[in-house]
Amino acid sequence: MMTNEHSLSSAPGRRSGVAVWKQIADTLGTEIRDRAFTASGRLPSENELATRFGVNRHTLRQAVAALQADGLVRIEPGRGTFVQHELLDYVLSRRTRFSENLQRQGLLPSKQLLTAREMPAPERAAHALKLDKYAKVLMVEMLDEASGQPVGLATAYYPAGRFPGLLDMLDDGTCTTEILRHFGVEDYVRAESRITTQMPSDETARLLRQPANRPVLCVECLDVDMDGQPIKYGETVFCGDRVQLVVNGGNEGGDGA
Repeated sequence: MMTNEHSLSSAPGRRSGVAVWKQIADTLGTEIRDRAFTASGRLPSENELATRFGVNRHTLRQAVAALQADGLVRIEPGRGTFVQHELLDYVLSRRTRFSENLQRQGLLPSKQLLTAREMPAPERAAHALKLDKYAKVLMVEMLDEASGQPVGLATAYYPAGRFPGLLDMLDDGTCTTEILRHFGVEDYVRAESRITTQMPSDETARLLRQPANRPVLCVECLDVDMDGQPIKYGETVFCGDRVQLVVNGGNEGGDGA
């Protein structure tokens, strides 16, 4: 292991005449692009990196500041330095599917079920689902993740009368698409997507692991069956610095909901 800044700059493979902090930034930048930190989503601590490269913390901070200026990391005081990979392309189309969107980009899709309950339909959900004022809906809130990193917080509303037992099946781990097939919905499409921006609540920022003063992308959507009947009204907030929304008129499909 290198023990001082001189040994770092003169080690095999290092470029002479290049500042030590720049060499460190180049090394870490290459590792970030090679997704070396995908598992944790963040760089090691200052002390760990200083020990690794055999430099003082001032030199290391210069390197990390350069990575931040290049858009490769974001520094969150008190939490650490997080890797800022290329933006995830999230395609919105007639056949929007979460799993397919991620798998096409070599990412592992996963969801955490946060809340699932029956409740009176909020006005916006009742209107979209064409329900009576006092109708019940099944509200499902999930944290969407890409290779373990949160990218979106999704809230979905399903007509309770049409999908009895949906919540129990979700709790058993059945995917949404399979649940809908169980209720006779063999296929469904996106009828509408509306995109806005907003500031996250403190709880949303915590779940998405982002600062509360950073805007999020909000997508309101309506899914319908092949007869045009509404089956789900949804609202998803995406991390604006991890996701870019791509509006596509194609018919790509997939099994992930």
